[in-house]
Amino acid sequence: MYDPAILANITAFFQRVANPPAEEIAQFVGQGKVRRLESGESFCHLGQTQHEVAFIKTGLVRYFVTLPSGDEASKDFSAAGGFTVSFGSAAAKLPAQVAIAAVMPTELVVWPYQLLQDLYASGLEWQKLGRRMAEILYNRKEQRELSFLLMDAPARYRRFLDQFGTHAEQIPQYYIASYLGIQPQSLSRIRKKLIDEPR
Repeated sequence: MYDPAILANITAFFQRVANPPAEEIAQFVGQGKVRRLESGESFCHLGQTQHEVAFIKTGLVRYFVTLPSGDEASKDFSAAGGFTVSFGSAAAKLPAQVAIAAVMPTELVVWPYQLLQDLYASGLEWQKLGRRMAEILYNRKEQRELSFLLMDAPARYRRFLDQFGTHAEQIPQYYIASYLGIQPQSLSRIRKKLIDEPR
């Protein structure tokens, strides 16, 4: 797979946090495989053991778990321009505890997760990249946990809009409600109140 735009986007993404050799980035990108998902189609299912990492070229994916009740709870979302992986399980080499599926038609560039791990072990800049990526994911997780402790539901919804507002109308409301930890009816009330607020 070789797409100059994808190479440029991934190089820029990596170089925001580290400076791995450009030729090694190009070699990594060249080993990726394009995969297209329809809405609802799985990228990583619960229990999956062959972990993969993907760059999201277009679209949006949802991370979710299945509760003991059988209901699904949305854990997070990732949009075009970022990477997706069931990180905790992949890093620990465990079956996936978090599933990933497309929210809308989505195009990915996919690699075996182990390929990225091998790069992390190949040089200092790759090690730096791996460390910084883990730090970014940890900070994201911590901010989400803090939002439940320090924010009410309307504030969490505003924060969601800040992060994913361009996709908000395309994400089913019950996905958003479960992400916010509220019922769909409560989300409807919050949305109506925001619409009715004077500008």
